[in-house]
Amino acid sequence: MAEAESSRRNGKSDAARLLLAAARERFAVAATDLLLPDQARLTEWQRVTAGALLSRLVHSIEDDLRARLATRFEAHEAVHAALSSARVPIAVPILERAQALRDPELTTMLVRRAEEHRFWKARPPEQAEELLFQLVRDGDEAVAADAMELVIARSRRFDRFQEPTMARVELPAELQHRLVWMVAAALRQYIVQQHGIGAVDGPIEEAAGPIIASYDESETLESLAMRLARRLHRTGRLDGPMLARTMEEGMLPLFIAGVAVLCALDQAAAWEVLSDPGGRGPAMLLRAAGVDRDEAAAILLALNMRGPLLSGIEGDAAAAQLELFDTVDQASAREVLRLWQAHPAYRASVARLSTRARSAAAEAA
Repeated sequence: MAEAESSRRNGKSDAARLLLAAARERFAVAATDLLLPDQARLTEWQRVTAGALLSRLVHSIEDDLRARLATRFEAHEAVHAALSSARVPIAVPILERAQALRDPELTTMLVRRAEEHRFWKARPPEQAEELLFQLVRDGDEAVAADAMELVIARSRRFDRFQEPTMARVELPAELQHRLVWMVAAALRQYIVQQHGIGAVDGPIEEAAGPIIASYDESETLESLAMRLARRLHRTGRLDGPMLARTMEEGMLPLFIAGVAVLCALDQAAAWEVLSDPGGRGPAMLLRAAGVDRDEAAAILLALNMRGPLLSGIEGDAAAAQLELFDTVDQASAREVLRLWQAHPAYRASVARLSTRARSAAAEAA
């Protein structure tokens, strides 16, 4: 009786601790968001769209894992029933409580996908035949094949209502693998804690292994866009007018791939520079890529007319960026971008140390 009473009191104490932690966490998150400068804060549309994409992505991975695991736990009736019930969320609530999905790289990809969709929706409703469909009929069979693969990959990015969705092949392989193991760990926690089954690691690894082994990063739209951009570059056809057309037609992934190839960057680096909250990045990219002034002006105008990608700039952003474009030569722009040609881990370390240095300086002031 005494043990039961003690257990009951401890349960209340634990509930109070959890309540306190939840309340503190809520206001800590609110304080962080409140103190963010405007140019670093996501718009409400970006948050909602990125959140919806993340939910669909995690659910698709969870559904696949649960289906595979259900066959391995047929002897455990309750576990099998829970895993087979698509209406009962399991992994997502666990991951949310653990804040496991707060991954900067994942967030970057989700915001980029949201921006891609916004640019696509903002394209002119009536225009001549799309560049991609012209390339599908190109006389160069390799160009035509790459363009067709890109068209097919793009179709996977929208649902029947033309809203953004996350297809199975969307993320860099390392990030995708990390997400699969994260969901697998959440399912493990559920099976062990809720059903008291201990021997789960083998079946979970057997279920997750084939998903990871079958993932082919070369099938992502970004990889296919990069392949097409490189092929066009080798034949001397990737230039300012083509970049301007991809932007006009709302094909942001191909635009990013194009400037990445011309500036000797990977796509992640090109996107990072393009989305510079200070607004300097687009001008530097276009100058380094050797784009002529007329095409640069058209691209900068399109970038700024289509919403908050460059929200850190006030007033006439395109004019300010074009002025920067005019004052920087190609060699200087390429030198600025040299850091983005370095290994991603080195770039991340430079950024991390710089952020900490700024924080220390702000505290000292």
